[in-house]
Amino acid sequence: MSIYGALYSGVSGLSAQSNAMGMISDNIANVNTTGYKGVSARFSTLVAQSASETLYAPGGVRSAPLRNIDKQGQLQGTASATDLAVAGKGFFVVADRPGGVTGTQYLFTRAGSFRPNAAGDLVNAGGYYLQGWPITPGSTTPTSGSTFTGLETINVANLNGTARATTNLELALNLPSTVLPSEQTSDVAMEVNLNSAAVAGTTHDVVTTVNDPTGVAQTVTYRWTKLAAANQWTFEALAPAGGSVNNGGPTTVVFDPATGRPTSGFPPPDPLYSWNNGSTSTIDVGSYGNAITETAAASASTATQYNDQYLATVQVYDDLGNTHDMQLAFTKTAPNDWSMTVLNPTLNGATSGIVANLPRTIQFSGGVPSLINMPPITIDWSVGSTGATNSTIALDAGTVGSPDGIIQFSGNFILNSAEQDGVTFGNFRGVSVSEEGVVTALFDNGEQLDIAQIPLGMFPNPNGLEGRTGNAYSATAESGNFLLNRPKIGGAGLIASSSLEASNVDLAEEFTKMIVTQQAYSASSKIITTADEMLDELIRIAR
Repeated sequence: MSIYGALYSGVSGLSAQSNAMGMISDNIANVNTTGYKGVSARFSTLVAQSASETLYAPGGVRSAPLRNIDKQGQLQGTASATDLAVAGKGFFVVADRPGGVTGTQYLFTRAGSFRPNAAGDLVNAGGYYLQGWPITPGSTTPTSGSTFTGLETINVANLNGTARATTNLELALNLPSTVLPSEQTSDVAMEVNLNSAAVAGTTHDVVTTVNDPTGVAQTVTYRWTKLAAANQWTFEALAPAGGSVNNGGPTTVVFDPATGRPTSGFPPPDPLYSWNNGSTSTIDVGSYGNAITETAAASASTATQYNDQYLATVQVYDDLGNTHDMQLAFTKTAPNDWSMTVLNPTLNGATSGIVANLPRTIQFSGGVPSLINMPPITIDWSVGSTGATNSTIALDAGTVGSPDGIIQFSGNFILNSAEQDGVTFGNFRGVSVSEEGVVTALFDNGEQLDIAQIPLGMFPNPNGLEGRTGNAYSATAESGNFLLNRPKIGGAGLIASSSLEASNVDLAEEFTKMIVTQQAYSASSKIITTADEMLDELIRIAR
């Protein structure tokens, strides 16, 4: 009985060691497989019940796989933002097909080498589709869950950037505490209403005073002349006394008969003046509010001059992403008192919007604001041809009593910053993934759009998972039920973007195990040959 038992024990040793060799071979073959978790052999005895205390019944040995799924592999950096690795506990949730159609099988993996396919779905090397909770404006994603409901395949195709209109404008500048009246005029803001019923040749003059480069006050005249064509006038600056002016020729201004506003030709080219004292200067002609109109009857006209030092040009955006230049003119009205006028914005040199002319004032005490009256800027974009929706821009001139916005100290007029929140249209340029698993689309205008939240699957016993082809796992009774958590919540690890988790196989250890397994296999085979010789001896006794 013992000889036969020894024979079968040797056979069980061959089976157990060959099974162990299979595990070692898989480990070595997958030493470069992303996220692969090594398998080791667990040996246990097979014990046969002995008939008496003086006899021994050999049983043998068996081996079973022990998966080291909970053993972290080394993280390796890559150049792709969609290469993902889990640092800590948890698994990516993947599906064998996109779209969540009937029959979809959900699995778990640590293999995060995801790449967009032709449809834009993120797929790893095993052909599995990355799943996540979609992020939509006005909605919230779950923190955790125990169901696949709500998961969708993460897709990075057809992501288009949008433009955003300016809604907030923050100003930080210094207004000089001492204003000299002899500063050179650089800008004239005009307000005029022309008579739509005027006959051809009718003129309408706007007269104002400006300062030449030497600080001398000069009288200038701007002339509007009615043309024979309906709703058309010419505009030109006339030569000052004792000097000359170069307009580049009179400019034809065309008015919209429905709105009475210019559709082309205004603002005109900047006139270049040669003054009677030999100095020269260029003065920009613009307007503010609904300042240039043509209606049934003419009305009084005005023009206000501004200096280089007190004129700030900022850029604002409409909701279609068009960039408009808008000038802010500051005028000192009394000691420590200033007013601000917002001139009409321009696009490509032409008036593109009408600003509501509201009083805006700021008072100072000790160089910092003591009173700020800055109502929002409302802009009517219908004067232009962009088709943009009208805008309302909140003005932030700082905090009363704090030097965090507009201030008044000695020195020059300095625009430190003009921050606004509008952006032009942006093209998609890639994605990023945060440690918390938020997938964000990036656009070349600086805009970012969160599109998905990646959850991590958690198990009470991850080593009890069942392996599947493609380096994925499915839940079993031994692993326990899964729980989906956001990364860094509930014990889940974090997600490392532009990284991959290497196999946790130690090649040197596997080769050592292979030698030991080979020797154990040879020893088991020797048991069989020795038992066979003993049986031969037993048979020869009977001859």
